[in-house]
Amino acid sequence: MPTSPQVTAAEIARIAGVGRAAVSNWRRRFDDFPRPVGGSDASPTFALSDVESWLREQGKIAEVAPEEHLWRLVAASDDVPGRLADIGDHLAAGSPEPVGPHAALLRAASDLAGTRGASAVFAALYSRFAESAAGPGAATPSATVALIAELACVGRESMTSVLNPATTHGDLLLGFVRSARTLRGQAEAPALARLIRARIALHPDAGPDTAIAVAEGDALRADAWPDELFDTVVGNPPFNDRNWGHDELAYDQRWEYGLPPRTESELAWVQHALAHTEVGGRVVLLMPPAVAARGSGRRIRAELLRRGALRAVFALPAGAAPPFGVALHLWILERPSGELMPSHVLFAALEDAAAAQAGVRAWHDFGTDPGGLAEVPGRHRAVPLIELLDDNVDLTPSHNLPERTDLNVAERVHDTRRRLLDLLERLPELVPDVPAADPGAPTWRSVTLADLARTGAVTLYRSATRSGRSGQETPTGPTVPMLTTTDLAAAVPPSARLSVAEADEAQHPRVRAGDVIVPTLLGSGEIGWAGAVRVAGPAERDAVLGPNLHLLRPDPATLDPWFLAGFLTDPAQARRAGYGSSIVRVDVRRIEIPLLPPDRQRAYGETFRALRAFVTDLRGAAALGEDLGRGLLEGLTAGLLRPPR
Repeated sequence: MPTSPQVTAAEIARIAGVGRAAVSNWRRRFDDFPRPVGGSDASPTFALSDVESWLREQGKIAEVAPEEHLWRLVAASDDVPGRLADIGDHLAAGSPEPVGPHAALLRAASDLAGTRGASAVFAALYSRFAESAAGPGAATPSATVALIAELACVGRESMTSVLNPATTHGDLLLGFVRSARTLRGQAEAPALARLIRARIALHPDAGPDTAIAVAEGDALRADAWPDELFDTVVGNPPFNDRNWGHDELAYDQRWEYGLPPRTESELAWVQHALAHTEVGGRVVLLMPPAVAARGSGRRIRAELLRRGALRAVFALPAGAAPPFGVALHLWILERPSGELMPSHVLFAALEDAAAAQAGVRAWHDFGTDPGGLAEVPGRHRAVPLIELLDDNVDLTPSHNLPERTDLNVAERVHDTRRRLLDLLERLPELVPDVPAADPGAPTWRSVTLADLARTGAVTLYRSATRSGRSGQETPTGPTVPMLTTTDLAAAVPPSARLSVAEADEAQHPRVRAGDVIVPTLLGSGEIGWAGAVRVAGPAERDAVLGPNLHLLRPDPATLDPWFLAGFLTDPAQARRAGYGSSIVRVDVRRIEIPLLPPDRQRAYGETFRALRAFVTDLRGAAALGEDLGRGLLEGLTAGLLRPPR
């Protein structure tokens, strides 16, 4: 019996043309909102038919774009990759009259392609698929694809054939659609192989003469192209795979540089790529940094160097390619001819776009004169092989690059000294002049924040205990700034980003000016709590609350924010409201605040604000002093500064 496809709250928001917070609000306010039919408590799913009926009854449904309607038809299938591959094959074949059980779906795709174009329709569908739970994981960013393609082409007049032996999206092959006539790939899942073929074939830059073939299966165990050689091999192969076939492939002819250890699947992929490369051909692979120095791979690394196969190792920043939490390396290898042995290996750090372009230029110059390339500290260096062939054979770029020296250290020291002296001159004016209280002054009466919340003087919000995505994932699509516990402790503006789809008001309340932010967990020592309490200002505008934080929104007519923050800052308050042993959590509702009239609150608030400014500047002066000391030491030892006469 057919059932309605299920949608998440984020997809409901997309259907209705609203934000995720609006859907959460509807669920709370309307008793007739559809009940969840699947998913989990944290991420429920709803029947699409029920949702659409409810939205129509409420007059909230937005006009559905044709691409969105077509994607819903695809998403309703039990085999999303297979149905999308059917559409890709159908459009790539010129949209013949569809037949079979999915004819209606193919006809809908053909009709839309007739007005929007087959390339645009399939690109939109694939983009939705890649972002969905049915997708094969994150794709390689376009900037990294372009960098790999550029490095593969440097110093070469032409390129005819490219192989990607382990692909999931076909991104790296797409980088060579314009420059190569033959594109070959291999993906483990049959549906993914079909999808990649269609994606390349329907790409606007793919010409009629482009020969495209993407096979299915594991390239190490079942090589689809055993007798073919290519002038370029690229890839982002699987990492840390202990089940790559070590025992069954022990005598494979591809292991020209040594049998890869069981724990070194990456070195198996390196040799697989070289085995498919023509003499003089080039290999560009994304590799995890551990492969450059792991003891188990030392002998193969040494053999790659001795034979002249490894030509360069570039360090990329985290986020350049999946897995995005790891700062990957780019290995550039060439199939040696055995005639002229290379004498150097190029190492470079490509931490940003400018450094990447400098690395490409260095790679070009290195190809012309490896030994004559001028090194740039911290950026690139051509290292003689003799320096690398030691007991470790460490190919980590940072270990083979000279430390970067700040040639402007004298200017920086002068600027830091000037700023420190200016700040020290202002500090006496910032010290609050607070007189002693009158003798016999009565003590005030206090009330808990829970009681203040019941009267409406303050509204309490609490964020999710943890974000919906892991810390190593990078959000895709539109994002909003997110204030975190780390930001509070470091006294910096919001540094994290959260996707708009995850910015649920119930899980991540939006911060307003005048809100008081406090951590859920009790920090170590008094500074851990006192330094973390913050009154939101312009720096927090449009940010959302990150995990493990409380947000207190006082009514400005009855409760001054700085007065509230000042009494919250007292570490004794947090200790009294804390519970737990190993991890101490703070129940802010138990914290007591004095009952004072508004004018006295404002007086206290202004004093607390002045005290915070003084402490902040005092810590800033300490940081400037440390920076100045480091700069002086660096300049003196590097010969860029001299002692005073």
